[in-house]
Amino acid sequence: MHRPRHLIALLLVMLGLPLAAQDYLTVTGVVTDQQTHQPLSHVSVTADRVGTVTNEQGRFTLKVQPQTTAITFSLIGYVNRQVAISRDGQELRVQLEQSVVTMDELIVRTLNAEELVSEAIRKFYVNYSQRETSYYGFYREVMQKRRQYISISEAVVELFKTPYDKKIEFDAVAIRRGRRMMNIKSSDTLAVKLKGGPTLPIFADVVKNEEMLFYPEDRSSYYYSFSGIEKLDNRPHYVVQMTPDGGRPYALFYATLYIDQQSLAITRADLHLDMRNRAKATSAVLVHKPAGLRFTPLELTMSIYYRTEGGITYLNYVRNEMRFKCDWSRRLFASPFTVVNEFVVTNILHDAKPIRGRDSFSRHDNLYDNVDLFSEPDFWGPDNIIEPTESLNRAVERLRRSVERTIGN
Repeated sequence: MHRPRHLIALLLVMLGLPLAAQDYLTVTGVVTDQQTHQPLSHVSVTADRVGTVTNEQGRFTLKVQPQTTAITFSLIGYVNRQVAISRDGQELRVQLEQSVVTMDELIVRTLNAEELVSEAIRKFYVNYSQRETSYYGFYREVMQKRRQYISISEAVVELFKTPYDKKIEFDAVAIRRGRRMMNIKSSDTLAVKLKGGPTLPIFADVVKNEEMLFYPEDRSSYYYSFSGIEKLDNRPHYVVQMTPDGGRPYALFYATLYIDQQSLAITRADLHLDMRNRAKATSAVLVHKPAGLRFTPLELTMSIYYRTEGGITYLNYVRNEMRFKCDWSRRLFASPFTVVNEFVVTNILHDAKPIRGRDSFSRHDNLYDNVDLFSEPDFWGPDNIIEPTESLNRAVERLRRSVERTIGN
């Protein structure tokens, strides 16, 4: 049976919905650990169903309706915190307390780890949306050659998802607005086509897309084990490890699952592609390369986060990072590259309409060819994004100057 195991998107999509009115309130801040005072990245920041996540430096910017009064912060291993919005424009400084799971919170189960995962799979159609749903959000894909940024693309994306008992073939993505910047001198990587792109939130949704992790024929190829209890959204979660045996004809994932103790909903999955067989790993991520170019995958990690509202669990955030090497046969040394992609859902609508075929973004399309150059400073307007890191901000300015010099010549 031919199976598209390669649908492992490298370029993560982050969704963002424009607020209905132009009048909105912008809230900024930084989130840190209460004990260590270190910044906390990938914290979920939500208010009135609008959301984003913190960047690597713990910083966030959230645009909300003027009547919004509070923001909620959540992260695995920490106690949820709700903070009132300041109306004086001052930056919020939020500290999260590490959570401690006590024994009286545990529900005693006689299941082993494999049986627990099987039971969670059987409850997919109960725990996840059974309605057609539109997700809006923000997507960013960044490529580095060694430590130099050579390509940055961003987009506001609409994601249409069918009920979770339907196949992913009926799900679709549309680019609503985007921009990009590239160092055109680093053209050796442009000939490499990696699988995925902005369609990542379709294929990375491990709950809906069984090809990623829960394909029935693959389940016996994993070893299952418990590795503890963690809290997410103030609820205890079983932590289960899945370790592949390497016996399948394609690369599988090492996986860590966070399973809600009461509902058995999977609310987070951390994946790491098995790199023991380089040929299998290459097949999982590479679409095309020119003759004479050697492509060597080094690492592929992916984290998929979900958010529960009203007893239903929805996709919330995806982050993908890949490291690989490219070198032409005439060169002595290979060049290391890193691709980081992020997708954050910023709003969910249940009054969903399918995306028309002509508007649908194909996984064979290239985002870079479908968006404009960085130009307007207020390009995103009321749309929510992931706050860029300082290094990314500096990279945009360098790339802008590089492009301007090239065009001027």
